[in-house]
Amino acid sequence: MGLFGPAPKQEPISAPSAFEEEEVFDELPPLPKAQSTIIAQGITINGTIRGDGTVLVEGRLEGEIDMKGGVTIAAGGTVVGPITADAVRVAGDVQGNITAREHLCLERTGGIHGDVATASLIVENGRLEGSSSMLKPPPQSVREPEISVQDLQFGADYDLELDEK
Repeated sequence: MGLFGPAPKQEPISAPSAFEEEEVFDELPPLPKAQSTIIAQGITINGTIRGDGTVLVEGRLEGEIDMKGGVTIAAGGTVVGPITADAVRVAGDVQGNITAREHLCLERTGGIHGDVATASLIVENGRLEGSSSMLKPPPQSVREPEISVQDLQFGADYDLELDEK
């Protein structure tokens, strides 16, 4: 007997029999493959970024960037350190050397304080304080360029959904 009345009745618990169907759960879909890394405005990162894909710097990065893909420094972005990538677009400030294996575009709002080496250089009235040297373009018969300077977007109207189409 319980403290304030009869003991509650216990229902027997039975294990599912081998003949009953077990509930089948759908498999979880895989996470989408990250195509872009964004260092947002107001964020400071210290260290090295290496990998495949694209990096958009709207904040501040103090360290090295070594990418197989593209790097964009937005108008408010700053990188203090060397950058190596296939395509680089600078609309912010870079304090370090840049090696762009395929393309380098210096926007009118951008500034580079260091030496640059690239196969293709576009300067739109930006500021380059350093020397530039031209690299041999990658052989076209072996590998088509995977990313162009026009594919690198940034700014307030940047839309990741457009990038996926």
